[in-house]
Amino acid sequence: MDTFFIESRDPLFGIIIFFLLLFLLSFISYVGGRRKSVLQHKAMERFLGTFAQPSSEVTMVSQIHNNATTNETWLALAQGFEHQGNFEKSIDIYHGLLTKTKDTLVQKEVLLKLGRSYFKAGFLERARQSFLQVLQHYPRTPYALKHLILIYEQLQQYDQALQVVESLVEIEGETALREQLYLQTRHLLANPKRSIEEKSTFLLTLYTQHAQLGYVVFEYLFTYAPALAWSHFDHALAPRLADILWRLPAERLDLDIIALNGFLRELFSAKGSCNLVHSSSVFELDVLIALQHARTTKATLQFEYVCTECHQISFLPFHRCPTCHAIDSIEPLMSLTKERYEENNSFQ
Repeated sequence: MDTFFIESRDPLFGIIIFFLLLFLLSFISYVGGRRKSVLQHKAMERFLGTFAQPSSEVTMVSQIHNNATTNETWLALAQGFEHQGNFEKSIDIYHGLLTKTKDTLVQKEVLLKLGRSYFKAGFLERARQSFLQVLQHYPRTPYALKHLILIYEQLQQYDQALQVVESLVEIEGETALREQLYLQTRHLLANPKRSIEEKSTFLLTLYTQHAQLGYVVFEYLFTYAPALAWSHFDHALAPRLADILWRLPAERLDLDIIALNGFLRELFSAKGSCNLVHSSSVFELDVLIALQHARTTKATLQFEYVCTECHQISFLPFHRCPTCHAIDSIEPLMSLTKERYEENNSFQ
């Protein structure tokens, strides 16, 4: 019997202990993985149970379950509906895929696309729940974090948005700094308890330290504190602020500062606020300057706005691009239009 006894000092004893520990760790890992998978499955069932299922969705779920078409094909079809703006169909397909597949990675991908469809369709609360479902199991998912920030921003829940952006900063570092500064700015400007002086001081400090959000900063300053805006004016931003400056009333102009900047001299000479140049390299301004010298004001400027990131054009100014969600990417485009006068058509 002594031949079957292994002493603790025997090298074979250590090998046996090593394999026993390896087996134990593998078993614990397997049990933990199974438990996590079961919990995720139950969480998914609860998530899907929060939404009422219309008849169209029930029909789509049945087709997805009974059809031999692959998940990739269904995803491509759903994205096609989404690009066409048919969000109802794409949402139905994503719900059907979530009930069909048990693969957690596929569920994550589908949940992200489902949240995006809800977001585009304007169902912000459902989009929020979709992205939170992803973050519950995959907290380091920048795509979900960014869309959650957009949702909280549209709901003007800036406290929650700033909490989310802290996680994004930990993942992306300096690349998420602009997002954080922008949300801090929006949070401050939306606070009715803060005075104009406090807001102006914050904006100037922000721009001085980071040289970012120039359009946001000077739009507010020229609206509420024009003297402060002129005293801290960044001449390099003059073309980007053309629309804001063009709409300034005459009493808010600082001709001494205007005279120091070539673009400003051309812009306000075209408007007729001063007569500092006789021509401009910008076609629209050159035409208006010529009209001013001819003593006729039958034309003026109108503005459209292009995003420097995605190059989409908007008729309204924006701080965050409505298409690609880039921050402070606005660039005004000038065009000539007929001057319109208010006529008094009263019969009195």
